[in-house]
Amino acid sequence: MGSALDEDWPEVRGLCAEVRRDVPVIVPEIVTHIRAASPDYEHVPRADHEKHVGEQFRGLLDGLAARCPPTAAQTEAARELGRQRARQGVRVEEMIGAYHVGYREMWNVLLARADEREPPLAAHLVRVVDLWWTWIRLISSASADAHAETLRSQHAVQITMTHRFLEILRAGEDPSGEAVHLARALTFDPDGSFQAVCFLLPSRPEDGLDQLRQRLRRLPGTIHSATRGTHGVVLCQAAAADLVTATVHEALPGEAVGIGLPRPGLAGAEASIVDAERALAVAGAGEAVLFGEEWLPATLLPHGPRLAPLLQVGSDVAADHPHLADAVLGYAECGFSITSAAKSLNLHPNSVKYRLDRWTQLTGWDPREVRGLLNSWITLRMRERSRTGRATR
Repeated sequence: MGSALDEDWPEVRGLCAEVRRDVPVIVPEIVTHIRAASPDYEHVPRADHEKHVGEQFRGLLDGLAARCPPTAAQTEAARELGRQRARQGVRVEEMIGAYHVGYREMWNVLLARADEREPPLAAHLVRVVDLWWTWIRLISSASADAHAETLRSQHAVQITMTHRFLEILRAGEDPSGEAVHLARALTFDPDGSFQAVCFLLPSRPEDGLDQLRQRLRRLPGTIHSATRGTHGVVLCQAAAADLVTATVHEALPGEAVGIGLPRPGLAGAEASIVDAERALAVAGAGEAVLFGEEWLPATLLPHGPRLAPLLQVGSDVAADHPHLADAVLGYAECGFSITSAAKSLNLHPNSVKYRLDRWTQLTGWDPREVRGLLNSWITLRMRERSRTGRATR
C-alpha cells in the first residue's frame, strides 16, 4: 500500500471503528434489503439472520481497519454458515446474492459516513476497494463451496434412502417398519397418496440424471427419484404428474415415460410404480403413456406369451392384411358405426363392411359381436403397443 494511504489510514480506521459501533443499528435495515431481494431467506429466522450478518460485518470492519484479509477462523465461519444455509433450503445463488446485497449496503453506509467527515473521506475509501473485494470473494466463495458440499452429501443420502425405500416396497413385506421410517425421513406421508413416473434410462445415465434431479427439486411437492434396473423411478406426493413428466422430457429428450395411478399408502406406492413400469413398456420413444388410459394393453402385454395361442391368429391376419386391421380399429373407435368408420378411413361403407366380413372369415372373430370385438380389439391394441413400445426398441 502507498504512502498516501498510510497517511490517511488513521482516519479510515476511525471511520471503521465508528461504523462498527453502530452495527446493531445498521444491520436490521441491511437484513431487510437482503430478505426483500432473496425470497429463500424466509426459511431463515430473522434473529439468526441478523446475528450472522452482524458477525460478518464486525469482522469485515476489523479487517479493513487492520488492512487484513479474512482470517482462517473467519473463512471457516463462512463455510459453516454456507452449510447451515444449505440445510435451511437457501439456494446457493440466493446466498451469493445476499452477500453482494449486504456488502453493497455496508459500502454505502461507509461512503455516507465518510462524506459526513470534515474533510470528506470518500476519496480515501477508493484505495481500499481491492481489499473490500478480497473480502467479498473469499467469504462468499468459502460459503458457496461448503454449501455445495453439504447439498452433495444431502442428495447422496437421499438417493441412498430412496433406493432402499424402493427395495423394501418391491419386497412387499416390512415387519420392522423400516419403510414407514424411510418414508418419513424422505418427508413422505406414509398414509398419503403416491404417484409414480418411470422412464427408460439413457445409454449414459450420468449425462441426464443429475440434471433431472436438480430440476425435480424445483417442483412443488415431495419428489424423490432413483434407478431400478433399466429404468428410473420418480415417486411423488402432492406433485403434478404432468409437470414431472415434462421435466423428465426436458432433461432426457426422446425418452419414453410411463405414469402410474395415484394410490394410497405404501402398498399403493409400489402399485403405482408397477403401473408406471407397465405403462412404460408400451410407450414409444418420446411418448408419455398414462396407465389409466392404456391399462388394458399395459396389463396384458407382459402376458403376451401366455396369451399367444388365443390371440396369434388375429396378430397374423393383421400382419398379412393391415387394411383389415385398420377397418376393425376404425369401426371400434367410431362408435361401432360403419358409416362413421368409412368417413374416418376415406372408404365407401360397403368397403368397410367387406373388410369386417373378411376379418371375420380369416380370424373367426366377428367385431360386430361382443366376444369377437374384444378379441379383435385386444389383439390389435397389444400388437400396436408391442411394436411402438419399449420391448421392441
